[in-house]
Amino acid sequence: MTHVVILPYYSQAEINRFLRIVYRIKEFGKPKCRAHFLLAASPRIAPCPKLEAACAEILPTKSVQCPTQVFGYPEGPTAMFWDAMDFVRREFNDDGGFSLWLESDMAPVKPDWLDRLHQQWRSVPPPLLMGCYVPHVFKSRLFRRKKLLLSDHVNGGACYAKHFARLMPPEARDGVFDMAVYRYAKKLGRVKRTELIDFSTTRRVRRDVLNPDKVILHGFMQDKDEFIQRCLAPVSEQEKRRAFLHPVLDDWESARRRLRVWFVRRGERAMFENMMLAKQKHSSRKAA
Repeated sequence: MTHVVILPYYSQAEINRFLRIVYRIKEFGKPKCRAHFLLAASPRIAPCPKLEAACAEILPTKSVQCPTQVFGYPEGPTAMFWDAMDFVRREFNDDGGFSLWLESDMAPVKPDWLDRLHQQWRSVPPPLLMGCYVPHVFKSRLFRRKKLLLSDHVNGGACYAKHFARLMPPEARDGVFDMAVYRYAKKLGRVKRTELIDFSTTRRVRRDVLNPDKVILHGFMQDKDEFIQRCLAPVSEQEKRRAFLHPVLDDWESARRRLRVWFVRRGERAMFENMMLAKQKHSSRKAA
């Protein structure tokens, strides 16, 4: 079983973040499981030899320039996702491994990050999709029904079977890719939720770095450069000594967020705050 770690990039800023992430991965050492890097360049940017060389020092590496000339958000990233998945289907053996779609605001934070994903992935039959689950997200409204802001899905920065592109129907390629493919993978009973990949924020990321149950952190809707910098910073002895305070800080953060959603009523920020509360509530129920 061999896995593919896909690094999709659209700009020089993305390349610079990936270089920092790859240098940190190199410090972690090579994984025990077998894996390759696949560097997927946007149609608008040439493949980066420097990034390829840095990755090749860790794992066998291939580069591809995505051919589909579709741009803008979310159409551009969705087109790149399918270009990369089609490339994996053609160029890599279907041996039960996964392709990890690792975006530049996602950072491995544990030395055994890939091996732990490998262990969770292994099942009979293996899943088609494994990642960070986002439950239905609602907004509470005074004297009115709750409003659905976001349907449940697995976030796009996830592990996909290497033959994923072959098994998904053509209609699964319509719309934002993570929302679309989740429905079909769920119908097949081949979705696996994992806590190893999780959302974090710039404010709380240092607590999450120390969380033993998280190996990849995703700074969704955060300043990407600042988030990655805080992810990759070494853990200090002082941080370790203060770890006993983390549950108290988590509760305080949740209380502030519950208050904040009553004042942030619209737009992406309202969706984000309600999503984080929904994920926390879902995790609490699961733990209970």
